[in-house]
Amino acid sequence: MKRHSRALTQVPSGMPAGSPHTEAITQTMAHHTTNNIDLQPLWQQLEINGCTIANRVAVSAIATGHDPQQYAAYLGARARGGAGLIVTGAQSVHPSGDIGWFRAWEPDSEETYRLLAAAVHQHDGKLFGQLHHCGAQQTGSVKLDTAGALIAASALASPVFTTAPTEATVQEIGEMVEAFADAAARMRRGGLDGVEVHAAHGYLLHSFLSPMANRRNDEYGGDPLRRARIVVEVGRAVRARCGDHYPIGVKLSFDEFVGDQGITVPVATETLEILHAEGIFDYVSVSGTSYHSLHEWITSMESGRSGHLAVHSAAAKRVVGDLPVMVTGAVHSVAEAARIVAASEADVVGMVRAQLADPDLVRKARSGQQATIRPCVGANQGCWRRYFRGGQVSCTVNPEVGREKMWGDDYFAPTSNPMRVLVIGGGPAGLKAAESSARRGHDVLVLELHDQLGGQLHFAGRLPGRERWQRLIDHLYGEVTRLGVEVRLGTRATEELVEQIDPDLTVVATGASWDTDGSSAMLGRLDGITGLNYANVLTPIEAIANPDACGTKVMLVDEHGTHAALGLAQLLTRHGCSVTFVTAQHHPGSQTLGVSTLNHPWVYPELVKAGVEFISESVIDRVMPGSVVVGSLYDARSREVEDVDSIVLCMGRTSNADLYRALRQRGRAVECIGDALAPREVDEAILEGAQSARSLRAEDLSRGRRAVR
Repeated sequence: MKRHSRALTQVPSGMPAGSPHTEAITQTMAHHTTNNIDLQPLWQQLEINGCTIANRVAVSAIATGHDPQQYAAYLGARARGGAGLIVTGAQSVHPSGDIGWFRAWEPDSEETYRLLAAAVHQHDGKLFGQLHHCGAQQTGSVKLDTAGALIAASALASPVFTTAPTEATVQEIGEMVEAFADAAARMRRGGLDGVEVHAAHGYLLHSFLSPMANRRNDEYGGDPLRRARIVVEVGRAVRARCGDHYPIGVKLSFDEFVGDQGITVPVATETLEILHAEGIFDYVSVSGTSYHSLHEWITSMESGRSGHLAVHSAAAKRVVGDLPVMVTGAVHSVAEAARIVAASEADVVGMVRAQLADPDLVRKARSGQQATIRPCVGANQGCWRRYFRGGQVSCTVNPEVGREKMWGDDYFAPTSNPMRVLVIGGGPAGLKAAESSARRGHDVLVLELHDQLGGQLHFAGRLPGRERWQRLIDHLYGEVTRLGVEVRLGTRATEELVEQIDPDLTVVATGASWDTDGSSAMLGRLDGITGLNYANVLTPIEAIANPDACGTKVMLVDEHGTHAALGLAQLLTRHGCSVTFVTAQHHPGSQTLGVSTLNHPWVYPELVKAGVEFISESVIDRVMPGSVVVGSLYDARSREVEDVDSIVLCMGRTSNADLYRALRQRGRAVECIGDALAPREVDEAILEGAQSARSLRAEDLSRGRRAVR
């Protein structure tokens, strides 16, 4: 474990040149390198009504659920990383549109805005506040003192939240207009540099603009001019309260992706022409979709979308001319952002998820360190799904998100007491542990049993549309190599080898293995599946690695409703297999439905078209020679499926923790992380890998003789 440095392109000990992993990392570095793309368009300043924006990269709005102190730290990290403009997440302007986060109608919100503004201004960034009302896109009040109907342009329920609203009265509309203006005035007094009126994504103001959502025939509906009236009135009221020399923008969906019945580009263009003629707004933020088509807005990795809404911002530019236009949604790289700006498709590019993944994206790109930018993989697990499950926004690939205040700036600061760290396992948990420890100056060695890095994520990245998982592994490999970590592939870690290496701390990240006996703690069936010995049983890993081993007719058994089984069904049908999909869930891929990871709409239709037979709310009762009996969870009904060539079990996993327990028994300083601790998701693996670097405290470690966990 001798300390040494190594250039990024060198091959670690035990990793042969030209191996699959070195080829993958070379391809990924080529993807992220922008030496052949001129980034200078991004570094030009921009004026928005007297407010100078340092560059063309923005952190567009995202509600995070963070408390004010933590949110200030989150914003400050992105301003320090170089973003020229940051737009706050949705700030509720009225109790009837409360999202349970920041409440801009409350008088003491001014103090909160001073806190947020100071965090951004100390790094020379600019902060705009987003003025927001949910309309029908909420579940309704559960507070006894504020109970009442939701309001929207018309009495049409949200396709997601389903609570029926009432049609807003003219009096209520007037109250909402004043609420937007009052909130904007508080933001200005609180030191924010501008405001953005949110009239997109199906929320209150959007519901008036949409021909699908607005069924009114009064002064606020019936034709484009009347549908736009409320946004005009809000803009006028905000301008009257904030003055002529204060930036005011408006956010619009340029396509609802629901066909001609909703907002289309021609409809949005006409709306923007009306708003632009008023001369109220200083910039336009262009997005797309409503809650009927969220997957087109917050795109998942399966979508293949990147910068696809720039065609809409380009349409907006043709309307407003020199007025600044921002585009938001699925811009993943600075190269794509530079292309958009250079082509005059937008003046500013919102890159919120990209800067969740790496808050230093702008600084790195500007200083020629593009290859070190941590990529957003589009999993939507740590950000979107976490928030809509009632949690606070974090990031699958960057656990510092949401912990900026808790961890502080010195969480990975260089240690004054470098130690020798052995990491066993080269999956996401192990690589993150190696990176984090090396960042602190520790001497790190990684041992990986197999001939490639990534653990099970390596195989997940081979599923259709999931290739971006490989970018994460390649990024982690690039970082540990750059930091001088030695990586040995094809090396089995044993108790004796650990004793021979004699590290100060051993981090066990040996992952988990898929179960093959059909037992299910979730279903209360611990004795497995009767007759499974008659079948050709494969794990998901085996099926991904060698689809030919599955034969022609495959039964895929899914217990948890995650993407793993859906993606495997895609892989097998594309390979020519006939797939029967059995799940105990009420719907295949149930964990990917609704406001979750938003990959279901990109995957499920393909499986239906491919003829996959879905059997929901069912389990395998027993296996017989040549056939499988599938039974209902809720009654005695069953059916026999004949001529099954193989059964792929996407069921339970068991931690590979034997080595950890043995080392602990020997009294070594050892920590267990990731799936080796408990089989979970990538988010926990990355988080625990990062946290493991903080276990290296001299006062806690009596050389090699303390079990950390």
